[in-house]
Amino acid sequence: MNRRRFLHASSAAVAATAMGPVLQAGAAATPELRPRFQFSVKWGMIGEAGLSVTDKFKLLKDLGYDGVEMDSQYAVSAAEIRAAQDATGLPAQGVVNANHWSTRLSDPAAQVRAKAVQELVDGLRYTHAIGASTLLLVPGAVQEGKDENREQVWERSLAGIRQVIPLAAELGVRIGIENVWNRFLYQHGDDAPADQKPDAFIRYVDEINSAWVGIYLDLSNHRKYAYEPDWIRAMGRRIIKCDTKDYLLAKDAKDGRKEGFCDIGEGSVDWPATRQALADINYYGWISSEVAGGDRARLADNLARMRKHLLGV
Repeated sequence: MNRRRFLHASSAAVAATAMGPVLQAGAAATPELRPRFQFSVKWGMIGEAGLSVTDKFKLLKDLGYDGVEMDSQYAVSAAEIRAAQDATGLPAQGVVNANHWSTRLSDPAAQVRAKAVQELVDGLRYTHAIGASTLLLVPGAVQEGKDENREQVWERSLAGIRQVIPLAAELGVRIGIENVWNRFLYQHGDDAPADQKPDAFIRYVDEINSAWVGIYLDLSNHRKYAYEPDWIRAMGRRIIKCDTKDYLLAKDAKDGRKEGFCDIGEGSVDWPATRQALADINYYGWISSEVAGGDRARLADNLARMRKHLLGV
């Protein structure tokens, strides 16, 4: 054995000995034994009256939720959130950026766009302060009757997002672009196709070209316009977190029910196919419920629905 081979073999033996406990621990925590998803709710869904911030965290913990997502960086102080997390061990896993519908990165007015960037900065700093990992963002909207066509929304919103990417990287907070009904990156209306593709959404995120910006996919938001398991597979690794609810199509509505968003399991989302698509892209992570909230019983029912339809148990 020459000197190089001897040193290589010796180093490998030492590394194997040192890493033995780590490898054993890793083997015990195989992916099959880990939960595929962590379930949370939006902060505004907690409708139990008279509860403090810490009591609300405790309620979610007692019910079996894994975390909570804050509705805004301005709703509850970071100090209160940190205290509640310390007391309960339940994390605030993400934040929804404030006012992004009314104060838009795509607004025709430069001063409004500047304010939207500042709110995005505030959101990133708040997200970091509470130890959360993502800030959900609606990047803009195509509003009828205003100087906001798709091309303008595209360019203006990208310009705003690019301004804050260095801060996102510094703080370790990822920005998740959500698929919403904002007349952007898809066709909208009663005559819009029901089999739309996510190609424009993917091009938009890819043009940003940053590890700190990904897709926050609502699993139900575009059921009216697409078969979302196909979107999941196409978006793939770009998906960093998910929202969920259900959507009832008119063709499935019976007994006087109307088309629209509804509780998980009450609509037209193909949950077995959705579960399979998430498995196909090897998605592990947070799924946050976004339905009408309520008291303890309502929140317990919501978690049971998430487990049934997203885990298949």
